[in-house]
Parts: sequence; structure tokens; C-alpha cells
Amino acid sequence: MRVFALIILSLFLFSACGKQPIEQFKTISDRTWLFDSPENFVVNITSPGVYKMLIQLRYTQEYSFSNIWVALDEKSPNGKHAAMRINIPLFDITGRPLGSFAGKFYDRNFPDGQMEAQQLTLNFPSKGQYSFSIRHNMRVDKLEGISEIGIRLKEAE
Repeated sequence: MRVFALIILSLFLFSACGKQPIEQFKTISDRTWLFDSPENFVVNITSPGVYKMLIQLRYTQEYSFSNIWVALDEKSPNGKHAAMRINIPLFDITGRPLGSFAGKFYDRNFPDGQMEAQQLTLNFPSKGQYSFSIRHNMRVDKLEGISEIGIRLKEAE
């Protein structure tokens, strides 16, 4: 009976592990993101399928806009390109930062749990290296107060 219980417990623990998300971050030099300096990410997809993507931003109160527009470009292993423009709110209408807070930095995941309708869903039909480029798409060349940008990919359930 003990062996049976141990086997069941082991199966439960291994099934709970699941697939780990792919995460990458880039630090923005001097917390000033230049328009002509996109951040590039290369991910190796080993399991084709549908993935959910999060764009992750770390910013400070020095950021002087309530939102940020970003351009996201994707290049697949077969050379196909796809692009989209995304509006990410960073402060609410009262000026309170959205997202979590640590010290003088705010972390914002987009989309978050309250934005189910705006999920970024990507289909990776084949294994291989996919490239992503993210640049700010604001009307100024220099954005002060952005310290990091990242992506997170997780297989859809």
C-alpha cells in the first residue's frame, strides 16, 4: 500500500510541474529608451502550439505619460513577419501607477488578469527560433523612466 501511495504522490508532483514559461528581460540604459533602439528577443520554441504572451515593463515615477505605445514585430523561422501596435496603460486616471511596486520601481504585465479580452495569443506552428523586436512607439525620441522590458511566453491551456 505504501508503494502505491508513493507512486500516486510522485505522479501528482510531476504532473503539477507543467511546462515552464519562457522569460527574457532587457535593461534600458540610463532608464532612457530611445525610439531607434528596439529591444530584441530570440526564443527557441521546442513545442509548437498556441502560446500566451505577456509584455513586462519596469518603470519609475519619472515616466511622464499615462501609457506607452509599443510596436511588436515577430519573425518566424521560415522568415514570415507579423507586427502589431499595442497600447499599455501605466497609470490610472488619478496618476496612481498600475502594476506592482518595489522601491521606486513599478512592474507592469500586459495584459494582466483583468484584461482577458486583450490576451496576446500567438501560434507557433513549427519548432525553431522566433525573433521578437519591441520598440516604443511614442511621439518623442527619448522616453525617460523605463528601466526594463521583457517578454513572457507560456503555452496556452
